[in-house]
Amino acid sequence: MLKNFLITIIRNFNRNKFYTVLNVTGLSVGLICAILIVLFIQEELSYDKYNVKHKRIVRLASDFTLNGKRDRVATSPMPFGPTFKQEFPEVEEFVRVQGSGRQQFRYGEKEFYEERISYVDSSVFRVFSYKLLQGDPDKALSEPYSIVLNQTLAKKYFGDEDPLGKVLIVGEDRSFTVTGVMEDIPGNSHFRFRGFYSMKTLEALRGSEEFNSTEPITFWSFSNYTFLLLKENSRVEAIKEKFPLYYEKYMKALGDQLGIDYTLVVQKLADIHLKSDLQWDAPTGNIKYIFILSAIAFFILSIAGINYMNMATARSTKRAREVGVRKVVGAHRDTLIRQFLMESLSLTFLALAIAIIVVELILPFFNSLVDKDLALSISETPEILVFSVLLALILGIVSGSYPAFYLSSFHPAVILKGSTIKGKAGGMLRKLLVISQFTVSAIMISGTIIVGIQLNYMNNKDMGFSKEDVLVSIVRDSLMRTRIEPLKDELRKNPNINTVATSNTLIGFDGSKTVHLYEGEEGMEQYALNFSVIDFDYLDMMQMKMMQGRKFDRNIASDTSSAFIVNQAAARKFNWNENAVGKKLQLGVELEGEEDDDGIMKGEVVGVVADFHYRPLRENIEPINFLVSEHERFRRVMYVKLNQDNREETIKYIEKVWNEFSPKMAFNYFFLDERLRENYDSEVRLTWIFSIFSLLSILIASLGLFGLSSFIAEQRTKELGVRKVLGASVSQLVYLLTKEFVKLIIIANIIAIPIAYWAMNVWLNDFSYRIQISWWIFLLTIIVSLAIGICTVAWQSFRAASADPVNAIKYE
Repeated sequence: MLKNFLITIIRNFNRNKFYTVLNVTGLSVGLICAILIVLFIQEELSYDKYNVKHKRIVRLASDFTLNGKRDRVATSPMPFGPTFKQEFPEVEEFVRVQGSGRQQFRYGEKEFYEERISYVDSSVFRVFSYKLLQGDPDKALSEPYSIVLNQTLAKKYFGDEDPLGKVLIVGEDRSFTVTGVMEDIPGNSHFRFRGFYSMKTLEALRGSEEFNSTEPITFWSFSNYTFLLLKENSRVEAIKEKFPLYYEKYMKALGDQLGIDYTLVVQKLADIHLKSDLQWDAPTGNIKYIFILSAIAFFILSIAGINYMNMATARSTKRAREVGVRKVVGAHRDTLIRQFLMESLSLTFLALAIAIIVVELILPFFNSLVDKDLALSISETPEILVFSVLLALILGIVSGSYPAFYLSSFHPAVILKGSTIKGKAGGMLRKLLVISQFTVSAIMISGTIIVGIQLNYMNNKDMGFSKEDVLVSIVRDSLMRTRIEPLKDELRKNPNINTVATSNTLIGFDGSKTVHLYEGEEGMEQYALNFSVIDFDYLDMMQMKMMQGRKFDRNIASDTSSAFIVNQAAARKFNWNENAVGKKLQLGVELEGEEDDDGIMKGEVVGVVADFHYRPLRENIEPINFLVSEHERFRRVMYVKLNQDNREETIKYIEKVWNEFSPKMAFNYFFLDERLRENYDSEVRLTWIFSIFSLLSILIASLGLFGLSSFIAEQRTKELGVRKVLGASVSQLVYLLTKEFVKLIIIANIIAIPIAYWAMNVWLNDFSYRIQISWWIFLLTIIVSLAIGICTVAWQSFRAASADPVNAIKYE
């Protein structure tokens, strides 16, 4: 029997090659989308789970409120690690992680800038599953100025040499001894370290007493990431339950003095990537995107299955006589059902084979698109292949079930007498299925448009400062910082350089925050205010607009000691509004029991600058305070405003001058506007993903529409012939056939519009600065849907309308 089934299936495929190709294409595209999405989702859900002890690892984060302003940050105070191990019996070990920024590495003639190398405690290899290939995990990071590199960096600097014991020069002149080489950390890690400095190095630099201090002030500096390894069978909730006593002991007195409400945040390691919404976190994913992509995969597979149903029933009149003859010669209905299901499964598994081949071919492109290193193989992802087979099996059964039960239900006597097989219920079902297809496609189209517009809005929104043609270089050479003014003078000699300025933070990314005292209605009041230290040229170079008062002036000596410029947000927050100039402001506060007032600056506001986005557009513009200084420790970031002419020659000139002033530290730069665009890399990837899967869903829906148009044209062949004999033109007949589909597409869009509007509003609410969804987006979606639908059915309609009416009347 199986042999007969296979022969029948092959013969049927040969007789209907065109429809077989359409079916296989639709199913293949659906499976390709599903496999890619499942690979992506599996990678996202697997983050940090390669750590053997991940169920026992938690991160301590901070949630605090000062003056009604709530901040939730991924960092915690330096003393948390050792004191938690001391105070909580549930804690087995701790690891603190502190970033180091971009640093120059030198070994012999090799000289590169490296990132993602952080200071960590020596316990890192006992907590995390970072495998050391060379070196002793218990000793590798136990001494100051020791460093562990990953395989890639070790190969980059030492080639085939043994790295252990070799000395790397980091920064200006710090010598680090390589004490270990570890495997590259997997891509599914929320921290992608390329190496570790020993935390003992920071202790040596700062002094052991200061570094290990548990003075109250040290608990209010959120400077590092703290991870705890809990003992077996310990509860995460126990840490939260006991924290109030810890807070009372170490933090409450100063917290009350500062007026801060503090809540400890305890995050499971495996939850950080998808569920963390904290500031100052490593780049993370978004659980919403997992749900969105899962829905897309489900709907695309549904569309592919619907296509098969539509095309199978569209060809039902061709198969009806076969069913009638087979029933007359003794075939039972269950035998016919098995035959049609086997046809469906055969097509689905053929589509799966094609899909797997295509996925292998396009994975490199997809990986570059989503910034992943996904793989599909028996050795690396056997579960994905098993899932794909099960998916194809389910898709084949579900897709083939309706045609199987529908075709096998035909009564042989009716069929063999030549009666036409019709069914209003079946026709209505097919129309509903096509409506559902184009509803999904319309949602995808409008979603793609909205995501693209939001991305364009963020890239082109006026930031409140000039970001174009600004070259930025981080000044890491301490000697260079003492010579910034002569360097600026030398650079200005080039006619293609407009202005040079410096600050302590990178605009658009970084910011410092500390408690300020401001002149309020009831005297001096506290507020945790962002601040930035700039030079006298900064505001002019950034082309910031003064709304009140004046800019900093070199000719006024007191500006470096007692003058502040705030933004409009600060003036509003402090209720100064249009009378901010002359108001008193103090950076830092005197603490009880502290005699040292170093770092406190008292003065008056001399100007108000227009609000500008000193953080990404996802965040609101907060109050900020500028102070001016020419002290070397604040000359960390140098900005050079260029003309657009002869840019390459100008950069070479800057490099030449730089090397004259800083022979130790190589010139390294980036352009501000390009770096700002990197803030929205996740949105760029989402736009591409939406666009690609939108096109694929439209392609599959179009195939389904083609199947339905084929069915309707076939059902109305005789009617079309009669109409043509009676004088109907080809265009009139095409319109007659096409208007049915136009109705279905319009209905689909009417259903899709409120769903898309709601879903995209939910997504846009993640942005503090967002577009408003306009009516024209949905009008454009309707136009695109109609154009695609009409183009899809036009050929089939035209072919049916152009047929010889004599043959059409003889039809059936």
